[in-house]
Order: sequence, then structure tokens, then C-alpha cells
Amino acid sequence: MKYLLDIEKLITENPNVIFQVSGENLMAFAEQILLGAKSVAMIEAETAATSDQLLTIGEAAKLLHVSKMTLYRWDQSGVLKKVEIGGKRRYRKSDIDRLVGCKI
Repeated sequence: MKYLLDIEKLITENPNVIFQVSGENLMAFAEQILLGAKSVAMIEAETAATSDQLLTIGEAAKLLHVSKMTLYRWDQSGVLKKVEIGGKRRYRKSDIDRLVGCKI
């Protein structure tokens, strides 16, 4: 990761600098960024999976006896927040249990 930090430092210290890079170097840089993002996503997914069960949209809607559109509206209004993992929408079982425990 030192390679990435040096580029960040260069950009920070010289905001108007113009870089000239080869296609090969640009591809290597992009691969490093993608690998880092994949690592972060995997760690987040593992943490979420071990800390709480995640339910699909259908599972959450069935448990709450509401439509998928209602879940979407609840997410927008903050009633029940979604968790996005790999571009997929999931809901924490503990959040649903809490919601079921109180009057909706």
C-alpha cells in the first residue's frame, strides 16, 4: 500500500500537478485499488454475517407482513435501514425483531 500512499501525498502536496503514466502502470494502480476495495467488502460482509443474521428483502417483508415497497419506504424514512453487501439489499434480523416488538 505504500505505492498508493505516495500518490496520495503527491496529489495532496501538489493539487495542480499533471501526471503522465503508462497504460501498464495505470492498470497496475487500478488493480491495487480494486483489490483493496474487495478486501474491505469481504471484511465488512464477514463482520456483518457474524454479528447479526442478514435477511433478504423477501424474508424481511414476510416477517413484517409488509410489501417490498414498504421496506423501501421505511429505509428512505429511517424506520428500518438496509444493509448493502455486494450491491444486494439486506436487513438485520435484530432490527426487524426490535421493530416487531414495538407497535408499527
